[in-house]
Amino acid sequence: MKSLHILHSESATGWGGQEIRVFQESQLLLERGHRVSLVCQPDSFLWKKSQTITSSSFQCYTLPMKSPANPVSIFSFLKILRKAKPDIIHTHSSIDSWLAGSTAKLLGVPVIRSRHISIPINGVFPNNLLYSWLPKKIVTSGEVISKVVLGVSGVKPENVKSVSAGVDFRRFDFKTDGSKTREELGVKSGQILIGKIGVIRGWKGYDYLLEAAPIVLKKYPETKFVFVGRGPGFEQTKSIAKSLGLESIVTLLGHRDDIPEIMAGLDIQVLASYAGEGTPQVIPQAFAMKIPLVATRVGSVPEMLGQGERGILVEPKNSIDLANGIIRLIENPKIRTQVAEKGFEFSQKELSIDRMINETLAIYEEALNHKSN
Repeated sequence: MKSLHILHSESATGWGGQEIRVFQESQLLLERGHRVSLVCQPDSFLWKKSQTITSSSFQCYTLPMKSPANPVSIFSFLKILRKAKPDIIHTHSSIDSWLAGSTAKLLGVPVIRSRHISIPINGVFPNNLLYSWLPKKIVTSGEVISKVVLGVSGVKPENVKSVSAGVDFRRFDFKTDGSKTREELGVKSGQILIGKIGVIRGWKGYDYLLEAAPIVLKKYPETKFVFVGRGPGFEQTKSIAKSLGLESIVTLLGHRDDIPEIMAGLDIQVLASYAGEGTPQVIPQAFAMKIPLVATRVGSVPEMLGQGERGILVEPKNSIDLANGIIRLIENPKIRTQVAEKGFEFSQKELSIDRMINETLAIYEEALNHKSN
């Protein structure tokens, strides 16, 4: 495949699985010898992370993207595209998809649209154009999301492809030492440490895990919890933990970059979301680290966990079921080992970053061939 110039656009300002994937794919494309440009919001987490990329084949453009109908933003995006001259434009959120999609149409550049979350889409005109008319291809983060996209008026099934998140085994290595994390959190030998990693927002279910914690503690009072990440629900989650008297039991670390080291210190990883998920980054990461999972039946999570073969599945918005799932793993070290090993084997076969980027490049090639036909 010839070297391509891919321009990624992302109007989101936070730092969650979606933004991490944009950053990860940009790095992988550069490693494969492609050129990458990125358009993102000024002072966003993605902009800050992009400053760490030193490749001469990478360029980051900052652009305020507050509204898809802002004439200044549209004109500015058009100027960026004329300067960058990409072969492919890959959009990720609604606002940047409108801006990039409309300007790309003017310049005849093919657009790929990613859909990372499984929440319902307003599939009527004009919103349906974000999926049916502007992009050549749509990449989803799981089959459940593909079904949501296919419900949008005008979307053709042959243009929708599910590409699950991959994990970098060079970084997420199960041999990583987690002792410093446990020492930092004051976790003694033999104590169970339960972790939840991700953006802290409503549908991520942090409040349900907090409600589950006292049930777990009643049976296993030495258990500790750690939440890693920031987001709009950070202060509220901190307040709920305090109101439940869990300040000494639950530690909120905020944003951290040493996720492999933190995961290595965990005994159990929890995903408590009740909406929105496709294939969360933390699942392949936990698999690679051989950390057993308790996760809710949302999005493509049951599919990822092999319907319970690679982790414990529980009902969303159910703190009792969540607590029982955690307790089951605490009580059964053999089950913890079994699901962790099965998750690791699955990640080795199906969830490598090489597989992810190969499938993405194939979609780019299809879009370019479609353009020339």
